Amino acid sequence: MESTNQNNHNNIATGIHLLTFGKWLFPLGNFILPILLWMINSKKSDFIDRHGKQAINFQISITLYTIVLAFIGGGIIIGSMISGGPSLWEAMNHGHDFPFWDDMGIFSTVIASGFICGTLILILAVIDLVCTIKAAIKAHDGHDYNYPLTINFIPHHTEVEVPNNN
Repeated sequence: MESTNQNNHNNIATGIHLLTFGKWLFPLGNFILPILLWMINSKKSDFIDRHGKQAINFQISITLYTIVLAFIGGGIIIGSMISGGPSLWEAMNHGHDFPFWDDMGIFSTVIASGFICGTLILILAVIDLVCTIKAAIKAHDGHDYNYPLTINFIPHHTEVEVPNNN
């Protein structure tokens, strides 16, 4: 009976990790689906609770890093375009010539920031995929897994025995 219970807990923890792929089905699916499964089952075992918190913390962290990189890259690109001034905007309106002939520095900044931030976002996506699969396998095997790059928004509280001073 204990083995069946443990297998069930392993399967639930595995499901929590795999449900983070719900982001490919609908927006915020990587949060909503695992949070629902975790909330329903977190009281069943500390194992499920730990895996649920790890998966959710990792998804929040990866999303936060992606948003920050997108804002940095987008800010640099928009700032570069604005700094080009009226001559850049006039050249872009005509549409016949390459608008950056007068200032290739703007063009190289736009390309470099887009390439660097885009590459970092792609690397985060690969880390997300690999680590989620690895975590699901570990959960299925009954082992704990700590995601890298994770900010513990939902901390895992371990019960500490407080001595009675009476």
